[in-house]
Amino acid sequence: MAVLRLFASAREAAGVSVDRIDAQTVGDVLDEARRRYGEDFGTVLAHSRVWLNGQPTDRHTVLREGDVVAVLPPVSGGAAEVRAAAAVKDVEERPAAPTATATAAPHRAPPQAPSRGMWFRPPEATMAYTDGALARAPKPVAPEREKAPEPAPRPTLPEQLPALAVVPGTDRPHVRLGLAWALVTVALAVVGRPFIGVWMAALAAIAAVQVTKAWLGRGERPVSWLAVAGAAALPLAAIGGVKTLNLLIVVTFVLVMVARVRTMTTAPSRDVALTMLIAIPIGLAAASPVLLRGLGVAPPLALLAFAAFHDVGAYLVGTGAAAWWEGPVAGVASIFCVTLFVAVLVPDFHGGSPFLLGLLAMVLAPLGPLAASVVLGGRDAPAPALRRLDSLLLLGPVWAWSAAAVLRR
Repeated sequence: MAVLRLFASAREAAGVSVDRIDAQTVGDVLDEARRRYGEDFGTVLAHSRVWLNGQPTDRHTVLREGDVVAVLPPVSGGAAEVRAAAAVKDVEERPAAPTATATAAPHRAPPQAPSRGMWFRPPEATMAYTDGALARAPKPVAPEREKAPEPAPRPTLPEQLPALAVVPGTDRPHVRLGLAWALVTVALAVVGRPFIGVWMAALAAIAAVQVTKAWLGRGERPVSWLAVAGAAALPLAAIGGVKTLNLLIVVTFVLVMVARVRTMTTAPSRDVALTMLIAIPIGLAAASPVLLRGLGVAPPLALLAFAAFHDVGAYLVGTGAAAWWEGPVAGVASIFCVTLFVAVLVPDFHGGSPFLLGLLAMVLAPLGPLAASVVLGGRDAPAPALRRLDSLLLLGPVWAWSAAAVLRR
């Protein structure tokens, strides 16, 4: 979470002086601030200077927890600039400079000091006017201080990163968590349909809680308990088959409508749509391996292998890659390898079915992280459980229906 500090006219346009914003880059902080505070703030921001922790920065700088992003509009008067710069840089208070005075004739205004293309008048000198002539007061002597160490260079995101694209990070033990998730899920899929159903229901509930909290933090009003309950119930309903799953989707929609009618808000239709956006994609993604378990052991394991190998390839290559698309391309290449393995060594997949289903996985798995950003309302909100499921958001339901149609022939 970054701290946004506003000065002078930016503070007046926004109505606040300090705000806290969850974002990944400086540009994301400014975009969210512009969305919150409206056109007046955006107009001021267009002519303002942006600093990060007392240093000039750009939109692509990646933020850390507790970073301070400051917006300093162009102002007039030397004292205001000195105070603003001191507040942002957080340095020791300097001795006060002599007060500037003007002694020109009453009928003639003193000439303006040249700006030399700067947004702020340099604080190191005080302007004075004597008989219409411009003079400089002596520069105040600052107490000597030890030079602060140079900050470590910050990583920057690719210049053309799409709004919903996700760049893998290394701030958590992704490899160990991913390996543990894959081993437990595969083991429960082999054991039986009820076991994988309960496991996927728990994961769907956690993911729905994280997504709901992200939307509530933006001031939205989804029916939170139904969003979580609906997402968790769909994998459990999949234990009973497709008909039970379809019936539960209809019941969830009716319950959401009734709940919002009983407690009206300013935008009830938006609340209903948002609740279904959270519950249905997450619930269907978690339910797809459970549905496939009814066809045997091989189909759910193949689906999980496609999703897992896509995630591994995207993570290993995408972490630290120069372009955002390198990770998804590596994920597609990993899916191709799994397709060859399934076609040669898994007898349940006959004829051209492995290649048809593999092609489907190559198209839909890379789109899953983008779909997760839509469900989450942005790529930067923290939702680790949803990101664990994101490759299945589109792939899972479509692949399960296609595999059922192909393998039952």
